Amino acid sequence: MSEAELETARLLARFKLMVRRSLDRSVNLAAMQADPVQAAAVLDEIEELADDEELLTMVVRLRERLLASAPEAPGEPPPEAEVPSAVARPALRDYRFGARGS
Repeated sequence: MSEAELETARLLARFKLMVRRSLDRSVNLAAMQADPVQAAAVLDEIEELADDEELLTMVVRLRERLLASAPEAPGEPPPEAEVPSAVARPALRDYRFGARGS
Protein backbone atom coordinates (compact mmCIF):
# COMPACT_ATOMS: atom_id res chain seq x y z
CA MET A 1 0.00 0.00 0.00
CA SER A 2 1.45 3.35 -1.01
CA GLU A 3 1.68 6.34 1.29
CA ALA A 4 -1.15 8.10 -0.59
CA GLU A 5 -3.43 5.07 -0.27
CA LEU A 6 -2.62 4.80 3.44
CA GLU A 7 -3.44 8.49 3.96
CA THR A 8 -6.74 8.05 2.07
CA ALA A 9 -7.61 5.05 4.26
CA ARG A 10 -6.90 7.10 7.40
CA LEU A 11 -9.06 9.96 6.13
CA LEU A 12 -11.92 7.58 5.34
CA ALA A 13 -11.73 5.98 8.79
CA ARG A 14 -11.74 9.37 10.52
CA PHE A 15 -14.61 10.50 8.27
CA LYS A 16 -16.72 7.46 9.17
CA LEU A 17 -16.18 7.99 12.89
CA MET A 18 -16.89 11.73 12.66
CA VAL A 19 -20.12 11.15 10.72
CA ARG A 20 -21.25 8.54 13.24
CA ARG A 21 -20.52 10.84 16.20
CA SER A 22 -21.85 14.07 14.70
CA LEU A 23 -24.80 12.92 12.62
CA ASP A 24 -25.53 9.43 13.98
CA ARG A 25 -25.27 8.01 10.46
CA SER A 26 -23.23 5.25 8.91
CA VAL A 27 -21.39 5.46 5.61
CA ASN A 28 -20.19 2.57 3.43
CA LEU A 29 -16.48 3.17 2.86
CA ALA A 30 -16.10 0.35 0.33
CA ALA A 31 -18.84 1.82 -1.86
CA MET A 32 -17.28 5.27 -1.61
CA GLN A 33 -13.90 3.97 -2.77
CA ALA A 34 -15.31 1.83 -5.57
CA ASP A 35 -17.87 4.21 -7.07
CA PRO A 36 -17.08 7.92 -7.59
CA VAL A 37 -20.77 8.70 -8.16
CA GLN A 38 -21.69 7.10 -4.83
CA ALA A 39 -18.81 8.95 -3.11
CA ALA A 40 -19.96 12.27 -4.54
CA ALA A 41 -23.55 11.64 -3.41
CA VAL A 42 -22.49 10.71 0.14
CA LEU A 43 -20.12 13.65 0.43
CA ASP A 44 -22.77 16.06 -0.85
CA GLU A 45 -25.32 14.73 1.65
CA ILE A 46 -22.90 14.94 4.59
CA GLU A 47 -21.85 18.44 3.53
CA GLU A 48 -25.47 19.61 3.71
CA LEU A 49 -26.07 18.03 7.13
CA ALA A 50 -22.78 18.88 8.84
CA ASP A 51 -22.50 21.64 11.41
CA ASP A 52 -18.92 20.89 12.40
CA GLU A 53 -16.08 22.75 10.68
CA GLU A 54 -13.72 19.79 11.02
CA LEU A 55 -16.24 17.48 9.37
CA LEU A 56 -16.70 19.94 6.50
CA THR A 57 -12.93 20.13 6.08
CA MET A 58 -12.83 16.34 5.96
CA VAL A 59 -15.52 16.34 3.26
CA VAL A 60 -13.45 18.73 1.13
CA ARG A 61 -10.28 16.67 1.58
CA LEU A 62 -12.03 13.41 0.72
CA ARG A 63 -13.73 14.96 -2.29
CA GLU A 64 -10.32 16.04 -3.54
CA ARG A 65 -8.79 12.59 -3.01
CA LEU A 66 -11.66 10.37 -4.16
CA LEU A 67 -13.06 12.42 -7.02
CA ALA A 68 -9.94 14.02 -8.48
CA SER A 69 -8.75 10.70 -9.85
CA ALA A 70 -12.20 9.66 -11.07
CA PRO A 71 -12.52 9.29 -14.85
CA GLU A 72 -14.64 11.85 -16.63
CA ALA A 73 -17.95 11.05 -18.25
CA PRO A 74 -17.50 8.97 -21.43
CA GLY A 75 -19.25 11.49 -23.66
CA GLU A 76 -17.07 14.45 -22.71
CA PRO A 77 -13.68 14.92 -24.35
CA PRO A 78 -10.85 15.88 -22.02
CA PRO A 79 -9.93 19.58 -22.08
CA GLU A 80 -6.57 18.84 -23.75
CA ALA A 81 -8.35 17.20 -26.69
CA GLU A 82 -10.11 20.37 -27.76
CA VAL A 83 -9.14 21.40 -31.26
CA PRO A 84 -8.60 25.13 -31.69
CA SER A 85 -10.70 26.73 -34.38
CA ALA A 86 -9.20 28.06 -37.60
CA VAL A 87 -9.88 31.61 -36.44
CA ALA A 88 -7.77 31.14 -33.32
CA ARG A 89 -4.77 29.78 -35.24
CA PRO A 90 -2.30 32.29 -36.64
CA ALA A 91 -2.04 32.42 -40.43
CA LEU A 92 0.96 30.51 -41.73
CA ARG A 93 2.71 31.58 -44.88
CA ASP A 94 3.43 29.05 -47.56
CA TYR A 95 6.84 29.60 -49.17
CA ARG A 96 6.87 26.50 -51.38
CA PHE A 97 6.85 28.60 -54.55
CA GLY A 98 9.07 31.40 -53.28
CA ALA A 99 8.25 34.57 -51.42
CA ARG A 100 5.90 35.85 -54.15
CA GLY A 101 4.58 32.53 -55.35
CA SER A 102 0.92 31.83 -55.35
